[in-house]
Amino acid sequence: MRHPVSHHIQDINEVNSMKTQATETPMNSSPEINNNLFANLKYDLPAGIAVFLIAIPLSLGIALASGAPLFSGLIAGIISGLVVAPLSGSSLGISGATAGIAIIVWAAIDKLGFNGFLLALVVAGVFQIIMGLFKAGVIAYYFPSSVINGMLSGMGFILFLKQIPHAMGYDLDYEGDTSFFQADNYSSFSELGHMLEFSSPTAIMISLISLAILILWEQPFIKKQRFFPLFQGVLITVLVAVLINEGLQNFYPELALGGNHLVTIPVLNNARDLLDQLHYPDFSQLTNPAVYLTALTLAVVASLKTLLSVEAVDKMDPYKRVTPTNRELIAQGIGNVCSGLIGGLPLAQVIVRSSIGIQSGAKTKATGIICGLLLLFAVIFIPTLLNKIPLASLASVLLVVGYKLIRPKSFAIMYKAGIYHFIPFCITILGMIFTNLLVGLVIGLVAALFSILLENYKSPFYFNESHIGNKTILKLSEHISFLNKANIQKTLEQLPNHSEVVIDATRSKYIDYDVFEIIENFKIEAKRKHIKLTIENLRGFGVLEPVENARALTYDTQQSLTPAKVLALLKEGNERFVNNLESNRNLLEQINDTRQGQFPIAIILSCMDSRTSVELIFDQGLGDVFSARVAGNVINDDILGSMEYACKIAGSKLIVVLGHSHCGAVKGACANVELDHLSGLLHKIKPAVDAVQAEESVVITDSHDELVQKVADKNVQLTVEQIKSKSPVLNAMLKNGEIGIVGGMYNIETGKVQFYSDV
Repeated sequence: MRHPVSHHIQDINEVNSMKTQATETPMNSSPEINNNLFANLKYDLPAGIAVFLIAIPLSLGIALASGAPLFSGLIAGIISGLVVAPLSGSSLGISGATAGIAIIVWAAIDKLGFNGFLLALVVAGVFQIIMGLFKAGVIAYYFPSSVINGMLSGMGFILFLKQIPHAMGYDLDYEGDTSFFQADNYSSFSELGHMLEFSSPTAIMISLISLAILILWEQPFIKKQRFFPLFQGVLITVLVAVLINEGLQNFYPELALGGNHLVTIPVLNNARDLLDQLHYPDFSQLTNPAVYLTALTLAVVASLKTLLSVEAVDKMDPYKRVTPTNRELIAQGIGNVCSGLIGGLPLAQVIVRSSIGIQSGAKTKATGIICGLLLLFAVIFIPTLLNKIPLASLASVLLVVGYKLIRPKSFAIMYKAGIYHFIPFCITILGMIFTNLLVGLVIGLVAALFSILLENYKSPFYFNESHIGNKTILKLSEHISFLNKANIQKTLEQLPNHSEVVIDATRSKYIDYDVFEIIENFKIEAKRKHIKLTIENLRGFGVLEPVENARALTYDTQQSLTPAKVLALLKEGNERFVNNLESNRNLLEQINDTRQGQFPIAIILSCMDSRTSVELIFDQGLGDVFSARVAGNVINDDILGSMEYACKIAGSKLIVVLGHSHCGAVKGACANVELDHLSGLLHKIKPAVDAVQAEESVVITDSHDELVQKVADKNVQLTVEQIKSKSPVLNAMLKNGEIGIVGGMYNIETGKVQFYSDV
């Protein structure tokens, strides 16, 4: 049967293993990858085309929602590919205009005018560059995994809900909208009923055919063919949709899709038209405080959005590459400066485009660069051709992307991770669905913070062990923050009067001042409640210096000790053992310390019982003591010879004969057990049995526990006397004060060693 602790550890490892799995592993992926931009073009080019096709309606829709010229969304997409992607350290992250900032842009344009807003965007970019230079990207590492996973699934649900009307041919709500309450006065749910009145049979047909192609392209038998993998399912889907609609235009024009059912890119007839689409910052507003307030808002929101997306995209990356977050902030800042200078929208790394690239087999950031190049080429040379793409086909692509982002398996994974992860995960999803992307993330982060506080309050920050008596042991963890304050305070308040308490801070590397103050105050409280309090290695508060390692003894240290001091050291070590404390040791370090020689301070003769390891009982390390073990802790010539070597040659200062309670050898002697060679060993204990029988005037058997223990005590005392009488060398050293010889009894229930005498 598996031990419950190992069972729990295995469950945690399984969860962690699942959490590191990629969301979708691209076809033909391998554990290693060449990050050269041209080495993976056969993967990145089709992926870039897929992202490009989706980026067009998203960019236009977000520009529309922002109250900005439609072309500004395309400019943002172009800048993200040609400026941000080359500068970024993100392998698979793709940037662009984001719906999460649309409401901020709308308010800024309304207040400052479009050209004033562009100035604020330039300044926001500068703020982001400064943030990156000052290492603000470290914030990304503090986003809880539950919120990141919730953001991915929440984005999937939003995509799925928002694309159903477009797939049905109802395109009143703009592409890229993430808000629950829409500009058309419907919500994400009520829209599903309202769309039925305006659905288009042609759009439905194109959507179903598109979904069939996308699903077919995912099948293993298609992927095994050499021809089909050369073309992404997204590209084939769009081409088929265009051909179907063009065929209807020619033969059944009344059934063909047109108007707002198709992509609508501004058509540029000449260079003058292109220049007319560009807008420039109004630098005359440099003295306007509202510009800087807007810029700061844009910088903070865009940076947080980017950092959250970075964490999510890295989680989806099958190669588990890590994006340098500070570099990403600088790249985004430069991109926003460029976008603001020529009339674009704010940029941030976005989940939808990045996930499309990953699901389409992208390997490197060349995917983003290709997308930017295609956008530039398309708006200049082929806008008319792109305006033939039905939104229904793109909606089908986004439906598939949304389903993959939802990742049904992630619910089981997060549930297995524990309730404190699962609840923030679910709240993040619901918050995003019923509000919008940014508000939902804030709700999720608040829920995660509350969950962390609750988990810290309910989860132990120590290991609590109960011993015989009324003892509580608190082992403080490495990091004790204010989050542990309430739990520690509650634990200390509940300790009963006249109890024993041990607080061990040996492993702590940081202790918050509030917690340190609580422990200091408890010292006074402990006296009032008559609590025996032991505090180990509480070295202050804040960042703590590590406890120095206990090093192996040197010759000089050994020689400076007296037998009495050695006995005191053993008693101190046993006290630590009883209190579940131990000296800070690096055993490898002690191996190196003793490789040139050993200088033990004592030789301890103990029973071979598996529960009586003297190094543990006296909290000693490698090279500190000689350990001689034999059943019943009896002596013979070999044991005496070992003791003579330890003291006369190796310099040990103390001989300890250590018996223990419930000794099997002593019981065997009391029961007159006879068993081959064991009989001779047990006969060495018989003098102790006879002595106790004479004192108690009763025949001793192994069923009399109290008398058996008296035999164990007597056996230790007689062994001490035998050492003195049988070894002239040791007896002479004892009389000269060079060594001490003592007996002791180890209680296997309490861990306490009781010595019979001092030295």
